[in-house]
Amino acid sequence: MPVVAMAAALLLASCGTTATESTAATTTVVPVAVTADPLAGAQNVSPDQVVTVSATDGSIASVTVTAPVGAVTGSLSPDNTVWTSSTALVPSTTYQVDASLVDSIGGTTDQQWSFTTGPPSKVFRAVLSPGDNKVVGVGMPITVMLNTPIPAARHAAFERQLTVSAVPATVGAWHWFSDSELHWRPKDYWKPQTTVHVEAAIAGFAAGGGAYGAKNVTMDYRIGDSHVSVVDVNTHKMTVSTNGVVTKVILVSTGREQYPTHGGIHVTSDKSNPEIMDSSTVGIPRNGPGGYYESVPWSVRISNSGEFVHAADWSTGAQGNSNVSHGCVNVSPADGEWFYNYTQLGDVVEVDGSPVQLQPTNGIGDWQIPWAQWAN
Repeated sequence: MPVVAMAAALLLASCGTTATESTAATTTVVPVAVTADPLAGAQNVSPDQVVTVSATDGSIASVTVTAPVGAVTGSLSPDNTVWTSSTALVPSTTYQVDASLVDSIGGTTDQQWSFTTGPPSKVFRAVLSPGDNKVVGVGMPITVMLNTPIPAARHAAFERQLTVSAVPATVGAWHWFSDSELHWRPKDYWKPQTTVHVEAAIAGFAAGGGAYGAKNVTMDYRIGDSHVSVVDVNTHKMTVSTNGVVTKVILVSTGREQYPTHGGIHVTSDKSNPEIMDSSTVGIPRNGPGGYYESVPWSVRISNSGEFVHAADWSTGAQGNSNVSHGCVNVSPADGEWFYNYTQLGDVVEVDGSPVQLQPTNGIGDWQIPWAQWAN
């Protein structure tokens, strides 16, 4: 360790006849003692281990803990003698620790060591929707699906690992539908042509129960034109607007009294030409009263309970004057083809005048939840 010598000057007596010589005095600096947890060279360190570096007989100038997957953040105590990590470690990863130390008289030394985390007992992954490079409608939320549930106590911490960036800037919030599914949506419909970037920095995130995030994931996509269609079950018309301007008014027939079309804000989630519609999937026996098994062209899904906007040549006489369907929005073959080609996933279909309301979990029913409830 460094030794600082304090040399006294030679003092000369008057007239040069005598001299007094002082001996050199030395001061030995006590080395800074470092205590690390995990220890240098440690193996199979638990990924939820908090990293600490402590100094005695001196202080800490800085500590960095790095790995190829990224750095671990942390902070110093007020007296600069203890550094503590504040972010999780990633399983099966070697970390390098670099500590800069200051001794009692201001001299600095550097120390370096490493440790390696062990494998997790299980990993979880996140799937982001709607997906990279998609163009979607103004009603489409961001969805995060997890293969391992996140306990409610860890929800807030998990949300802090998620970032949504939009141009133009957009006010929005996360909402948990279950411990393995959460959505982000704006307060109001997206503005057309918004670009969206999503980051889920979950590598090493401790979900609880020994589960850790496998890897970080990102997603970039764009909002297309605003397509908002309003179905009035009482006037039997659907008014289609593009970027706020009425594009087309279509005659419709919605659900009969026994099978009313759900009211509220629907979001288109799929489309197919044709779609096999089977009444048994919604609780109506195929061979019973009201049963059906049909190949239906130009079908745009608006809920998971079997509701579509689709072409229906069998109900053209009712379209515009009465409701005869099993819950779908029936339109003519020509209008069905037009609407099918017009629709992008994530478009909005609002149904007014129905005696029953769409449940938030029935398809993409996010907009059925009031903002005050959604954001909390």
